[in-house]
Amino acid sequence: MRPQFLYEKNLQGVANSVKRKQEQYRKIVRHLYYNGAASIAEIVKAVKISQPLVASLVDDLMSYGMLLDKGVGESIGGRRPNLFCLNSEYQYVIGVDINLHTLNLAVFDLSNKQIFREEIKYFDLENSEDYLISLIDKIESMISHLGIPREKFLAVGISIPGLVDAKQGLSHTHLSVAENGLAHFMGERLGMNVLLDNDARTMALGEKAFGKAIDKENVLCLNLSNGIGLGMILNGELHSGKNGFAGEFGHILIDPEGKLCYCGKIGCLETLTSGKILVKNIREAVDKGQPTLLANYKKENRKIDLRAVVEAILQGDQFAIDQLNQMCEYLGKGLVTLIHLLNPEMVIIGGKIAHAGKFVIDPVTMSMNKYAMSRISSETELVCSDLLDDSALMGTMANVMRSVLSLD
Repeated sequence: MRPQFLYEKNLQGVANSVKRKQEQYRKIVRHLYYNGAASIAEIVKAVKISQPLVASLVDDLMSYGMLLDKGVGESIGGRRPNLFCLNSEYQYVIGVDINLHTLNLAVFDLSNKQIFREEIKYFDLENSEDYLISLIDKIESMISHLGIPREKFLAVGISIPGLVDAKQGLSHTHLSVAENGLAHFMGERLGMNVLLDNDARTMALGEKAFGKAIDKENVLCLNLSNGIGLGMILNGELHSGKNGFAGEFGHILIDPEGKLCYCGKIGCLETLTSGKILVKNIREAVDKGQPTLLANYKKENRKIDLRAVVEAILQGDQFAIDQLNQMCEYLGKGLVTLIHLLNPEMVIIGGKIAHAGKFVIDPVTMSMNKYAMSRISSETELVCSDLLDDSALMGTMANVMRSVLSLD
């Protein structure tokens, strides 16, 4: 019997005994995926299934090639037990991280190892069928390059900026031209299951599964790149809201008399603090003759982008640092609202601006100390992500496995 639980959650028209067995398989695989190799006795204790049945189910999963016998483990008294683990090469997951100007692709095995990664620059996000066709071509080219049979791919996880309804597989802000929704469109053409979510939420999942939020219950994850996104881990779970739109932090009101935001409202945080605004302000200053390392870009006809700005900051360019400090003043002010409301134990800054490290942490901390109630803010740790550009990609893997191994 094929382990159908990996591919289909709702086994309609299937006998209850078969459904029950598939659920038991899922419990065992879930335990081994999240906890690593285990003995039969350890699995029995974790999944609350009888020892003879667990032994039989493990034999089944080994016959499918999904589990491996690692040999004997350490004894805690008596005969040393055999340990069983997932076969990391049994299935693979494709991760797709869509950004405004770049595309990141990765393939993961079941040990979460990234066996392939590619960054495609100048892949500008457009709401067009041509973009979708190019995206599918890039994924197909990757599959062909790796030489892995298509049936070995468990699913595709996609991260994309903007408003996303993950349950329906819909991207409302970008690629809305996809017929019947982005997840359905991609899945139909790739012949695979596709899971979709907003980039900040996939980043939060990545941090919870593999990053600094592993042992945390209440964490805010900021994606600071061209815009500002927010992923929230509350009481140990990803918080998405009713329709999956929770976390539009960049569109909280900061300045009622401020500038018009692209969302159509006035004075959003994103009009004052985002990678896009930071680059815009610096470009305008360079055009007016501002002394800065970035002036060399203009002389050499090179484009000043966010990566170039962060590099200048790390090289000690005072003008670029001052511009970042000004942005961080508003960012800290906005964060205080979230900290007062949610009382998180940690705020993780990710995205391209996180590469600036202490140059972003220090001014945001100063701003938070200025505006926050110290009793609350002192309990919140502010850090930069260790995963950096991989956080959303790692989050696509976490999202797929979370869905596949869910016990709901």
